[in-house]
Amino acid sequence: MGNKKLKFVVAGAAFALFASLAWALDYIHFTNQYFNDGTLTGWSANSTSITASNDESCEGGYSCKFKDPTTAFSGRTLNSNSIDLTATGSSSPADDYAFSLRAYFYVANEAAAGEIEHTDIQLYVKWYDADGLDLGKDTGLIPGTNLSAFDGWHSVSSPGMAAPATAVKAKIYIAVKETVNNNNDVYVDTVRFSYEPLPAYLKTIGLKTFAPDSGDVLKVFFPYSTPAGKPSSCRIVFNLPSAPVTEQRVNVLVYDVKGRLVRAIVKAEEFLAQHYDYIWDGRDVNQQFLPCGMYIISVELADQDTGGVVKEQTVVAIGRKL
Repeated sequence: MGNKKLKFVVAGAAFALFASLAWALDYIHFTNQYFNDGTLTGWSANSTSITASNDESCEGGYSCKFKDPTTAFSGRTLNSNSIDLTATGSSSPADDYAFSLRAYFYVANEAAAGEIEHTDIQLYVKWYDADGLDLGKDTGLIPGTNLSAFDGWHSVSSPGMAAPATAVKAKIYIAVKETVNNNNDVYVDTVRFSYEPLPAYLKTIGLKTFAPDSGDVLKVFFPYSTPAGKPSSCRIVFNLPSAPVTEQRVNVLVYDVKGRLVRAIVKAEEFLAQHYDYIWDGRDVNQQFLPCGMYIISVELADQDTGGVVKEQTVVAIGRKL
């Protein structure tokens, strides 16, 4: 196989590379993630140059071989069959878990003397809903990681991926290319897709606004008393997610379109994980009616252990009945 070298150059803070790593995560086991049956069962390849091979392996006797990659990722792409995210035990996995993806790579360099070694890989996840609709891909290892000049197997990882809200299935994608056609062979093995409980500050709050006594989502409300009708108000409804702490610090704030705070309905109060319902009457901090226009309602949840914050926002309008 010639001189075998592997090199990783980290192409951004979103990439995490580990020569050795102890993972304390739960795994979703899917078909043939180690390629140890000597086939690509459970995977689909876009080229006959992608095969199971016993030339090199990280675990067991086989790995997946990308023979002589082209100069485009589209030339050598491998994807897994659909992976059921509800194997985590959750019917709403995106609400409950963060996901991580890891694979081991090895480059066998067969480049002629004087050629530049530059092999790139892509490793990412595409998410799907229950109807099979493509919800897009996680960008943790896009546009690619540059490989050259390390000996042995090394891992590439994309940790802490948040799935789209309606995702219940996923597919893993692996692609390889060379910027110069060096005739390198790239081996992939031990592909692991793991999950861990999502911290409270990364979970969805679930904010909605309504007119009182109405099931319709609110767009405009009329706080001014006029001969044309009674004043109305904005009903703010939200659900706090379950959390590893018993109480969560919450803000319910109103901003104008320039980002200026005009009203704090709730300020740094500690709430339990449950349903909440508030009314905003269209007044500012001085209890004066605000002018007609657009306003942003923001529910902000802070995790006291990590300091992380997530915001759920919606836009409403104050109008005047004529």
